[in-house]
Amino acid sequence: MKKLFLTLALAFGMFAANAQVWLGGSANAQFKDGFRLSVAPEIGYSFNDSPISIATSLNFIFGGSNGTTAWELIASPYVRCNLASIEKFNIFMDLTGDFCVPDFKEFGWRVGLQPGIAWMATEHWTAAARIGFVGYNKCAFFDGEGLVVDFAAAIPTIGLYYNF
Repeated sequence: MKKLFLTLALAFGMFAANAQVWLGGSANAQFKDGFRLSVAPEIGYSFNDSPISIATSLNFIFGGSNGTTAWELIASPYVRCNLASIEKFNIFMDLTGDFCVPDFKEFGWRVGLQPGIAWMATEHWTAAARIGFVGYNKCAFFDGEGLVVDFAAAIPTIGLYYNF
């Protein structure tokens, strides 16, 4: 049993040595047909010498319309692939799976692709914006159920991240 724990510790150490950890998140406010406020902290790993990153966020949302209010919790793990780099900018594509619990009563999900662009302002600070979603939705929180193609440029998700 000790050998197993030692092996796992060494594997994790090698994994962490070849990865760059980042923390951050986004905040969003929408005032269309009522209001929606959200805060989404994120944590992720960017692998050195690889265009692949993995991350997850936990989105807390409060909204309301017509005198009613609702809470929503969305866990969003994703895999990011950097498609192109131009000086301090990266164009990326996220493969995301969102798991949502509206009003903490029911369960929904969606899976799809989200394109975006990241700007590395300094060695440690990055700003990223995602615009649009293409995929399948089965969550009451997101508009519609079924196949979704949405590139609403008026409501991007913008986040700020600190790279360790």
